[in-house]
Amino acid sequence: MQSRRDVQRKQNRINGIKIFRRVILTILAVILVLWISFAIANHPRSQARHEAYAMAKKYAHVNNPNGFYVYNREKTYYTVTGKNRHGQQVLVMIPEKGGNISVIKQSKGITSQQALSTVRNKENPRRILRSAPGYFNSKVVWEVTYINKKGALCYDLINFKTGQFVQQIDNL
Repeated sequence: MQSRRDVQRKQNRINGIKIFRRVILTILAVILVLWISFAIANHPRSQARHEAYAMAKKYAHVNNPNGFYVYNREKTYYTVTGKNRHGQQVLVMIPEKGGNISVIKQSKGITSQQALSTVRNKENPRRILRSAPGYFNSKVVWEVTYINKKGALCYDLINFKTGQFVQQIDNL
C-alpha cells in the first residue's frame, strides 16, 4: 500500500508534467502565430518581387535577377537589377500601376554603393537603412534612407547620372 506522501509526490509529478506541456504548447502556438503573421505581412512584397522578376525576364531579357528595390514617392516603382542577354548590368524599373517599363544601363550612372558612399561622406549618418532607384521629376535617382546623428529619419535623392544631390529631407 502506498503512503499518502507517495501519492502526493506522484500527483505533483503528473501536475508538473501537465504544466510543462502547457508551457511548451503555448510557446509553440505563439511562434506559429508570429510566423504566420510575418508570412502574411510579407506576401504583397513577395508577390511584387515575383511579378517584377517575371516582367524583367520577359521585357528586358534579364536572366539572373540579383536585386529588387521598392521606391515610393509620387508613384511606386519596382526595380529589378541583373544582367541582360548582352551581359550588361541593367536596372529594370516597373511602375506599380502600369505604364512603360524602363530599362537603364547601369554603366550610364552611379551604382547603389556609390550613392551610399556619397551620403556617408556628406552626411555621416548613424545608420543607413536602404537605397532604391526611382523617378523624381522625370529623372532617375537613387533614394537613400538613413538615420542621422540626432536619431531622425532622413531621405536623400541622388541623381543617377551625375551623383549630385537632388533633394534632401532631414529630421523626420
